[in-house]
Amino acid sequence: MKRSVTALVIVLVGLPGCNRDPASRAGAGQIDVRWMGSERGRLAGRATAEWCRVLRLLEIRAIRGDTGVALAIYPADTITPGQYRIIAPARAESLPPAAGIALRWATQTAVKGFQGESGSVAVDRSPSGELSGRITATARSVTDTQRVTIDGSFRDLMIRPQTRGCARPSKHPDEDAEPSDTQLH
Repeated sequence: MKRSVTALVIVLVGLPGCNRDPASRAGAGQIDVRWMGSERGRLAGRATAEWCRVLRLLEIRAIRGDTGVALAIYPADTITPGQYRIIAPARAESLPPAAGIALRWATQTAVKGFQGESGSVAVDRSPSGELSGRITATARSVTDTQRVTIDGSFRDLMIRPQTRGCARPSKHPDEDAEPSDTQLH
């Protein structure tokens, strides 16, 4: 799985909810996402939009308590208004224009995680540069066969540069090394 997709999964599944809410910073827009199917839920609140120029990735995130949603939008070049199809996260980065979505929430006994399989994100941009849009998707559990349908919207998101994790993965030091005699025989 590619680094940026892995980062989304880690953000949503691995982090505790308290005191890590990136949407609590000033200037955040709003998101309202509902899901139903094998599980039902909703996340409504502040959201952020961060652009990573190096990876050509727009990440829209909201975390409230132990519930989180993240959209990864991979444009062909830059973010433009239009439809971005939601596909499995492992493929989204390599097939732009595309998008990925992930959800997570805690129950009394487990953390539930879902990732998008299909659907779309419709993105609009105001003359002042703020993003708004609609989300319609189906998602599958990352641990079993449960599925949910997702419906939502976001608005008033100002894009800011992503400051953490915005770099191409570096090569492992051994990747450029010549094979040793034992590797050749």
